[in-house]
Formats: sequence, structure tokens, C-alpha cells
Amino acid sequence: MKQEFKLYDDNLILSFDDTKHIYSVNGKTVYGVTSITGIIDKPALKYWAVNMGIEYLKKNLKPGIALDEIEISTLLEETKSAHKKRLSKAGDIGTQIHEWLEKYVKAVLDKKEIPKRPINKEMQKAIDGFFKWAKENKVKLISSEQKIYSKKYHYAGTFDLLAEVNGKKTIVDFKTSKAIYPEMFLQASAYLQAKEEELGEQIDGGVMILRLSKENKEITPFEVQSVDRKEVDNLIKVFRCCLGVYTWQKINQKRSYKNN
Repeated sequence: MKQEFKLYDDNLILSFDDTKHIYSVNGKTVYGVTSITGIIDKPALKYWAVNMGIEYLKKNLKPGIALDEIEISTLLEETKSAHKKRLSKAGDIGTQIHEWLEKYVKAVLDKKEIPKRPINKEMQKAIDGFFKWAKENKVKLISSEQKIYSKKYHYAGTFDLLAEVNGKKTIVDFKTSKAIYPEMFLQASAYLQAKEEELGEQIDGGVMILRLSKENKEITPFEVQSVDRKEVDNLIKVFRCCLGVYTWQKINQKRSYKNN
């Protein structure tokens, strides 16, 4: 389904196809922030995927039980995709958490009924982490799940939250991952750059990654790391490099080279 969003005082329309997850302006495809930063190598993810395969084998290989050729082949195929299943489940829960927080913020801003607390324990823990963070800081909600587009660099995306945190306007990005990774700050900084272009003013609080714990074994309900406005300028330079490489990759997917 294609949705349209009016930006820059309604002078620009950003289209978003939520089925294909494609942004476009004036019929021209615009690359998304998450896809752009996706070119960065994530070595930790490789080790995690291997560990998921080992974990699956441990659960399904029993001492003293012989397997025939078909059973061995099936077990190996399922081991290869074990990390994808775990990633899919984690992604589903993460999406549900984001959606609940979006509904909550919009309900507060619109002075409507607050959404019911979810039954899922992992969602509850993450949401409790959000409220604990908000209680420990002076937070004034401004907007949630807003689409952005950079006229200057031609990219688009969706940020989680714009809020005044302890008196400073800040882009806050929610994460439900195991840890906070460097590329997350590139994403958030790209959101800030585009939002500043649209607002015509500086977002002086910089960017903040708010990681919400969803597993009971984690003692800390949330983790916060921030980057000030000055450092954002450096991160934007790195993001522009990612944008250049990503654009080059896309162009080369369509280009055929002649053999000399």
C-alpha cells in the first residue's frame, strides 16, 4: 500500500510503499537510511549466526540415535536457517514494541486513550524500560514515527521519536537489539540532518539511542548512549560516504561492463 506524506510545509510529497518498503519523491525512488547503512559490515552478526546453528544442533542431535540420509540432510538445512528464524522472531517482537510506543506517544500528544498494556512479557519489559527512562529524565514528547527526506542529499527514512530530553530537542531512536552498535548513530544522525533541513533550525540535543531490554535475564531495563550536535556533523560525513557507496552499488547492478 502506498502512502503519501506532506513535508516542508506541504511543499513536498514523500511517497512510501510499505509493502516493498520503497520511498519516492516525484515518482523517483529515494534510498532509505536503513538500507544505506546496511552496507556496513557487521562481523558480530556472523558469529551470532554460527552460534544459533550450534544451539540448534545441540537441541536436535541426541547421543546414541542414528540418523538416515534424509534426516541428516534435513537437519543440516534447518541448521543453516536457524539464525533466520531467531532473527525473524526478534524482529516481530521489536516491531510490536515500536508500534506500541508509537501508539502511546501519539495518544499522549493527541490526548486520546492510552493503548492497553500488552500481555507478552518481552514487550512488557521493553515498555517498562521506556517508562523508567522517561521517569529518570525530563522528557517532553514532540512527535513519533515521522517520515523524513533530505533535499540536500536525497535520502528518506522514518525516525522513532523527536522529544525535548532534559531541555534539549533530541532525535531518539528505539532499539531492542542485544547491544548498541556504531551504525545506529549514523542512522539517527541522518534523521537529524533531514529533520533540520525541514525545520530550518538546529536540533541542539543531537541524537540518542535508547535500547530497551526485552529479556528477563537482563538486569538493566534500558541502555542509553548519546552523541552531541557537534559530533553529528562528523557522523553525517560518514553517512554520506555510505550513501555514495550504496548508490554506486545500485548503479552497478543495472550496468553491464564490456570486456576489452
